[in-house]
Amino acid sequence: MSDALAHRTIVAVKFGFSPNLYDFFSDIPVEVGQKVYVATSRGETKATIVEIKTESDRAERFVLRFVSEDVRTDDQRATKHPNGFPVFSRDGTMLDEHGNRSIFDDVDQ
Repeated sequence: MSDALAHRTIVAVKFGFSPNLYDFFSDIPVEVGQKVYVATSRGETKATIVEIKTESDRAERFVLRFVSEDVRTDDQRATKHPNGFPVFSRDGTMLDEHGNRSIFDDVDQ
């Protein structure tokens, strides 16, 4: 590992309910429990930080940014289905009339 990478913060993250942990470099100050976007082979993915490390041989990719509390625009926040359920979740995902993820939302962004 080069000297530049040796001083970089490394975090262990967990994806959803998976028990597996994965190591990522972080150039932004993070704390355990924060939700972040990380770069994966499948694109950007949300993860939760479960540990902060000083070294790792497995870290290859980076933490990109924090997950925002509410990324919807004012129009998206105000848009409701006829039954009163929101059309968009707090993370901007389109929801159906029952509050479930819509089949029309592009989940692979």
